[in-house]
Amino acid sequence: MRAITIMYDSLNRRYLPCYGDEISIMPNFRRLAERTAVFDKFYVGSLPCIPARRELQTGRYNFLHRCWGPLEPFDDSLPSILGEHGIYSHCVTDHAHYWQEGGSTYHTKFSSCEMIRGQEGDFWKGKVDGFTENLDLHRQDAVNREAMQGEENHPHYQTCKSALEFLEDNYRQDNWYLHVEYFDPHEPYFVPERYKKLYTDKDAPFDWPFYGEVEPDAKEVQEAQLNYRAVLSMIDHYLGEILDFMDAHDMWKDTMLIVNTDHGYMLGEKGFFGKNYMPCYEEIVHTPFFLWHPQIRHAGERRSALCQTIDIAPTILDCFGIVPTADMMGRSLLPVLENDRCIHDAILFGYFGKHVNVTDGRYVYMRSGRKTEGCLYNYTLLPLHMFHPFTEEELKQTETTLTGEFSFTKGIPVMKIPASGATSPDNTCYQYEDHIKYGDLLFDLETDPYQQRPIQDGGIEERMLEAMRALMKAGEAPAELYERMDIEK
Repeated sequence: MRAITIMYDSLNRRYLPCYGDEISIMPNFRRLAERTAVFDKFYVGSLPCIPARRELQTGRYNFLHRCWGPLEPFDDSLPSILGEHGIYSHCVTDHAHYWQEGGSTYHTKFSSCEMIRGQEGDFWKGKVDGFTENLDLHRQDAVNREAMQGEENHPHYQTCKSALEFLEDNYRQDNWYLHVEYFDPHEPYFVPERYKKLYTDKDAPFDWPFYGEVEPDAKEVQEAQLNYRAVLSMIDHYLGEILDFMDAHDMWKDTMLIVNTDHGYMLGEKGFFGKNYMPCYEEIVHTPFFLWHPQIRHAGERRSALCQTIDIAPTILDCFGIVPTADMMGRSLLPVLENDRCIHDAILFGYFGKHVNVTDGRYVYMRSGRKTEGCLYNYTLLPLHMFHPFTEEELKQTETTLTGEFSFTKGIPVMKIPASGATSPDNTCYQYEDHIKYGDLLFDLETDPYQQRPIQDGGIEERMLEAMRALMKAGEAPAELYERMDIEK
């Protein structure tokens, strides 16, 4: 058996043809939907990028215990487990967060990894002229773009080319897993002009949306949506090249394929750009997902069972006949593929320090924090933020080391560090307490799929709260989180 995962960043399902969009030009995603089963109720677990990747490897929630950070020493790692069972794993990615401090232990778990540089202000090409300070992503992005002119120099092209090289070298071999991970369509929307011309001949320079509120009919929204669709057409083109390879070498008969994303993105919906600071609306958390298994098939069908990111690792292990570890909360998706079997009555999702959210597939309940002091901690052995370690001030507040509170740490002591302010000191769009102004929210997705009208229903809220409590218990949520959310433990 072989398995391939193709993962995108910030892919909004409502812009895809197989989920109802009629504007995006994406013939290969239509083709993908004809060759796989399309999942209609697939959700994220932890947000944003690196927390989602921790879930991808470990099959359990990240956001209950820590913010953005590396894979922990006690974590179960999907590619490591595969290697222990004689399965070769290879990662090809242009996702720049993997070579920043806060994502530094993920790619090393694969048997081999090829990393393509240059996306989103990746600190790659050196140019002294114009320098004022470190961590200036916009300046660095402009420097990098000078080295990425011509489609053959674009990171997305280079990532696809490297994936195809791996397939060409190894398609005759058995027992391997290929993880192809693209940064696109994450902002900025740097894309060759030929894809923009599919949508307009006019100049549309706004290609890096700010994280903040915006008028839904603003010019910036129109240009951002156009440039986003242009990137979608580019990723569609290179998806087609991998599908072509699978066709040419008859790989559908013995290779599992998963196509997914870490989360979505808001492009003016409800007056928001970006992610992180607003509630976890459907545009961000309800994501596209495609699955093919050669022994189960069901090409061109839809699946309506409730599933999420923590289910991916158990599914890949199941593909190779490996039993998931006891600490994995996710479940294999193969029973869903086979007969749309229910594997979750409800699921949790959210950002560390913000709303705790639960859905049963129809209702979504978002519970806001109540208390702000002394009730939010990072549990970690690797205290790293996105770009730098925890500060001296943060580390001096470390309260204690613990053993025995969480079974998933396997008896290893961990640091308990108070979380105050933001996910990192310089992150202005992810302040922990900002979510409180939105309060609790309850939506009926059957009657209000775009979440325009929050409802008030005490009975439904209590039922969803009970589901949240049960899932928090199963995920070994720390005691103080119940206090923060005012939930009886």
